[in-house]
Amino acid sequence: MAGKTIVVLGGGVGGLVVANRLRRMLDREHRIVLVDRSPWHSFAPSFTWVVTGRTDPRRITRDLRTLNRRGIEFLASEVTQMDLANKKVHLEQQELSYDYLVVSLGAQYSAQEIPGLAKAWTYYHLEGAEGLRDELPKFKAGRIAIVVSSLPYKCPAAPYEGALLLDYYFRRRGIRADVEIRVFTPEPYPLPVAGQAAGRMVVDILAGREVWFSPGCRLKAVDHEARKLQFEDGSDAPFDLFIATPVHKVPDVLRQAGLAKEGGWVSVDRETLATQFEDVYAIGDCTAVPLANGMMLPKAGVFAHGEAEVVARNLAAEIAGGQPHWAFGGRGACFLETGYGKSAYATGNFFAEPDPDVALRGPSFFWHWAKIGFERMWLWRWF
Repeated sequence: MAGKTIVVLGGGVGGLVVANRLRRMLDREHRIVLVDRSPWHSFAPSFTWVVTGRTDPRRITRDLRTLNRRGIEFLASEVTQMDLANKKVHLEQQELSYDYLVVSLGAQYSAQEIPGLAKAWTYYHLEGAEGLRDELPKFKAGRIAIVVSSLPYKCPAAPYEGALLLDYYFRRRGIRADVEIRVFTPEPYPLPVAGQAAGRMVVDILAGREVWFSPGCRLKAVDHEARKLQFEDGSDAPFDLFIATPVHKVPDVLRQAGLAKEGGWVSVDRETLATQFEDVYAIGDCTAVPLANGMMLPKAGVFAHGEAEVVARNLAAEIAGGQPHWAFGGRGACFLETGYGKSAYATGNFFAEPDPDVALRGPSFFWHWAKIGFERMWLWRWF
């Protein structure tokens, strides 16, 4: 059998796992190429720890170029065009032909849709987390507004985790009485896909720490001169420090290639992650996976990881002449760090019917140490 070429687009969680798994399962006659615009992979679940100085960015960052020694060809380049009919991917300075394509390009961040959002602090990328870390020591008093700017957004627990860690940070500094922390979101309650019980538990945790929760708030604009948030219902709210999620969009190159419709995400078979195009699979945040209750599977690294495992195993079986039989089952989990050396932990089956079957445990010291261990193990395992 002639060697196959598998091209993986995106060096985040999903792309990294699928490339590694395929390399371990396939003979070296088969070529595996991983493409990402940046040669650096940073462990996103630890970005909130970067903000509060709990961890150093260098500790959670790895060089994707080291994958070459594992037999994975890494190319640091932007994907400029995809010719799916002819099985070609165009990069900035070269063209790749493939037998199989795995798309794991994540979500594209934007701020153009909401006036003033571009000036927000954010910890949704490493540079933003580092910038906010350097800004916090200057903050002495006032209101911190943490805003979910639009839906959907990845890492659904992150705004609430950030709020609780900021509460802990300012208490350690002894100025918490002078700092108000409030979370604004369009959601009816935190983690809505996990159900009302989990949402109420998060609200109770926030309230116990004097972090105020404002649901049903859709951000319309930000007036930085007046330091006011403006919402679609005509209300407004003052702020002294503005932290927000960016607007999440499907990458332009996927829409241009016909993988996603205008304003939408990549549609896939929720068990195999196959797209409408032959031998093209999509995993992670760039996809839309519907649930039985009409909601969508959250955008989170744990699901990208699980989807990557399924795609890699099925492709390896097919290339070896076998029958693909793995199916993604919708199980997932995430940590919600709460400060004081504790963390909560949500886990369950998101494909359960009629609603996802998710339990939120903690906060406890155990789950905090579990998160530390998970970070170290994950980076060691895939690099």
